[in-house]
Amino acid sequence: MIKEREPALERISVVIQVIWTVICYYFIIWISGIVSINNFFEIKEHLIIVFIMIPAWFTLFEFFELGKMERMQRYRNILKKYFIAISFGSFIFLFLAQLFDYQMFSANLILQFAILNFFVLSTQKISGRMILKHFRKRGYNARIILIIADESASSFIRQIIETPEWGYRIWGIVTDSELVKKEFGKEFYIYPGNSDFPRLLDESIIDEVFFCKDEFNTSSVNKFIDACREIGVSFHLHGNALAFKGLIPRPSFVNKQLFLSFINTPDNYYALIIKGAIDFFMAVTVLILVSPIMLIIGLLIKLEDGGPVLFKQVRIGRQGRLFKCIKFRTMVVNAEELKEKLMEQNEQDGPAFKMKNDPRITRVGKFLRKTSLDELPQFINVLMGDMSVVGPRPPIPSEVKKYERYLNRRLSVNPGITCIWQVSGRNNVPFEKWMEMDMQYIDNWSLGLDFIIMLKTITVIFNGNGQ
Repeated sequence: MIKEREPALERISVVIQVIWTVICYYFIIWISGIVSINNFFEIKEHLIIVFIMIPAWFTLFEFFELGKMERMQRYRNILKKYFIAISFGSFIFLFLAQLFDYQMFSANLILQFAILNFFVLSTQKISGRMILKHFRKRGYNARIILIIADESASSFIRQIIETPEWGYRIWGIVTDSELVKKEFGKEFYIYPGNSDFPRLLDESIIDEVFFCKDEFNTSSVNKFIDACREIGVSFHLHGNALAFKGLIPRPSFVNKQLFLSFINTPDNYYALIIKGAIDFFMAVTVLILVSPIMLIIGLLIKLEDGGPVLFKQVRIGRQGRLFKCIKFRTMVVNAEELKEKLMEQNEQDGPAFKMKNDPRITRVGKFLRKTSLDELPQFINVLMGDMSVVGPRPPIPSEVKKYERYLNRRLSVNPGITCIWQVSGRNNVPFEKWMEMDMQYIDNWSLGLDFIIMLKTITVIFNGNGQ
């Protein structure tokens, strides 16, 4: 069967992909006129590049496991792996060209090679997977599995049945659940939960065991694992068994040691890098473009009462870090002292303070708040990394002290200049709804959501809805 030869086939797959990479490389430099049949051995540079390229690409494909015959991997994950691997390889290519001063290998040529390489490799990989799925549907390269189940496993069992292209065939189900017995008893062997598990493995043809129960006893699971380990059968523990309070564990490695991580904050590494890059370049662009406007605003504030132009207030950032949030001053100089006298007129429920007709606000300040121009200096905070363009509003320490503990999850991401709350009514939103919106942002974060919020923020600014 194919499965006994998978390690060798995976290595052969990597070798084939490296060969395709070399073909892509020579195709690009051939159509670019760098090499031809006549001068192939006269120009040595391309041979040196290939000599280094082959082990480099082989290592990258091995590292990203691009030779594996994955059964359930999504196509987008495959494309992402190829994008990262080829990007790394292309940087190596560019570095070598610069190191050896090979002027014929321009950045544009390397980019053309990277695009062709990505297209060819991803196409052959996806085509290969489609061919394997075709044969797996017909029973070839099948893995015979045994499932240890309770009621929660029904959806997984149905998924296995409905996706024969994965190549899994259910031999039997170990369960005491009447629901599972009733639903699948006519299709598969059903074994009671107290069955002699080692004997069951010995007397059956089983490739893999799936433990799919919401609750389990550690000692019993250890016995299952030992029984599988002794005869070389793979054992898989379903993530729901280790889910706590709805948090699904994710495997991660720290210094080559495996950890199960429970995360309920944005953790898409590459998307967060892009978000950070967008924050930086947007902050630089805005500060450069609006610098004349900021100078005029500063002059108007100074002329009104002679006080400082900027207002710096200690706020709480990510995971409780303190930083000084910078805004244009929109209130009288002694605004913080007057705040205590106005607390009874607070129009915002919860620990935050908001007052529509706040007497501390200056004439220039009213205009700045209405247009949200008072927040322009916060792009300096974004540039310094204390804030993002989009994220929950940074609270002051006195507010956080009054938070119920669960609200501190707002502090698990970088605070922002704008967020869902800012484009959804601002002062008209009750405190609890405001907090709910921030949690909604954290739970559903994506680059697309940030883009939508930024577009809505622009609408709010031009409508003069700020307060």
